[in-house]
Amino acid sequence: MGTGVDTALTVGSTNYASSAMEGSPVKTVTAPLADFGIGDAVNTAVSGKVCLIQRGTVDFATKVSNCQNSGGVGAIVYNNVAGSFGGTLGTTVTTIPSLTASDTDGAAMKAQLGQSATVAVKASNYAYFDGTSMATPHVSAAAALVWSYFPTCTGAQIRTSLDNSALDLGTAGRDTKYGYGLVQAKAAYDRIKALGCGK
Repeated sequence: MGTGVDTALTVGSTNYASSAMEGSPVKTVTAPLADFGIGDAVNTAVSGKVCLIQRGTVDFATKVSNCQNSGGVGAIVYNNVAGSFGGTLGTTVTTIPSLTASDTDGAAMKAQLGQSATVAVKASNYAYFDGTSMATPHVSAAAALVWSYFPTCTGAQIRTSLDNSALDLGTAGRDTKYGYGLVQAKAAYDRIKALGCGK
């Protein structure tokens, strides 16, 4: 309990989606927003401010450390390509909270330089995880649940039914990012009840 993190990012009166930089301290700061370029050098012009930093060429730990060493009180690293991202400080220890944001939100924040920015990394009982490490237990549980209703089906038939009843995401059909889509236990149950095993 308490090992996850929640984030909050506000500039002026606008709330932005954000993720905590892995390794960021749990802390909340409010200060004027300042442009810190790509964060490749110390610049005391950001002293007492929240650094807005574009992703690219310099690792995240260096960007945040340069902000901190410049007197910055918080860091926001925004993407240099479309979409959101996660970042890590690795083994570098910093004392200022650091967040990531999308390219679109970064551009919007850049138009708000000088306005009050709040950067918050807060302890939470929940954490965000993704990838196969999280998909596997969820799909396994759905398969076990459906199979418990149809114990005469084979494992391969249950898998086929789960594949065919998944909610398609991304590119139509099976793709490398989403596979067959989002597992739907009730839809798989209904499919097997109506069509039989492995349909």
